[in-house]
Amino acid sequence: MKDDDEDKPPPLRVVSDNPRARADRQIEWAKVEAQRALSQFAAALLRTMAGNETEAAYLVRQLSFLIQAIKKFESHADRGMSVFELREALLLPRAEMDYTVDDDWRHRRWLREDGFDDIVKGALRLAAHKLLGEDPAFGGMHSERVIERGIKSIEESKRPPPPPKPQLRQTKRGQAAGWDDVVDLGPPTTTQRKLGERLAEAIEASHRSTAARSTGFNQADLKELRKAIKAKDNKRIAELTAKIGKPRSED
Repeated sequence: MKDDDEDKPPPLRVVSDNPRARADRQIEWAKVEAQRALSQFAAALLRTMAGNETEAAYLVRQLSFLIQAIKKFESHADRGMSVFELREALLLPRAEMDYTVDDDWRHRRWLREDGFDDIVKGALRLAAHKLLGEDPAFGGMHSERVIERGIKSIEESKRPPPPPKPQLRQTKRGQAAGWDDVVDLGPPTTTQRKLGERLAEAIEASHRSTAARSTGFNQADLKELRKAIKAKDNKRIAELTAKIGKPRSED
């Protein structure tokens, strides 16, 4: 019989039968209620500081709700609220970086939210000193840097989107073509010169050289060649070009 008893699973225990379960739930509910009352009072206080008259009328009422919620928590937990619990209710949430590298829209949204978070934090630090009528440490330099960092993030979120990446043309073997096939460089910046103009310039350059000056082709012939090229007189062109390289006749 002992072996049979040992093989049996342990008896299930109902949570409601646990004398501490109900007390723990009440403590947790009281803590959440106190934290909510604290955050609501803090929000009303900030709006009052910003000049909101409606919030100022209910500020004392919010403070009364907060005191009652804290007393309720202390009666259930038999202790006061810890620094961590108070900070948890008042700490501003940070923007979550839930974007991917290729998701430009989510990245911009995160930059904007993160920038506003920095601006709010820097402004709250300066507002606390201003409310007490005291000068911030180092002239508020640290708070101003936080605000400037937030402004920079917001400006970065408004930058123009990056240009689309060029699609590589696939060859028959499935390999990407060269870069010249990908990028369209547009029309050429200068029009191509005609063959006759390039020939005339080449002859003129050779005529200016020392070797060309000893030939029978002179400056006048060069002018005639240009006229023949312009008139498309192939016969005259042949006659003039035949003189290139021949020795100058002695007059």
